[in-house]
Amino acid sequence: QAKASVGEEDVWVSGYVVGGDLTSASASFDAPFSSRTNLLLGSRSSTSDKGACIAVQLPSGSVRDMVNLVDNPEILGRRVALKGDVVASYYGLVGIKNVVDYVVE
Repeated sequence: QAKASVGEEDVWVSGYVVGGDLTSASASFDAPFSSRTNLLLGSRSSTSDKGACIAVQLPSGSVRDMVNLVDNPEILGRRVALKGDVVASYYGLVGIKNVVDYVVE
């Protein structure tokens, strides 16, 4: 659904936290993680294909502090909702930037 919302701003997107440590060529789906600045959302908690995910940029502040996988490894596999802007490309995937709010379900 988020992929059809490219260009929309200040919208809620939800999914399962399935990985992080994004680069343009790879992503990690297993702990331990080393990057606090991004993560991957999948439509199912078992998603392990980078191309089937949405990339999320975690801005500095409370969102990054509470949702990054380095400091919060227990959220791997949990459903989250993030409010931000849907962009056409972040690390080569449809992404969410400028996240201003979150809910860990």
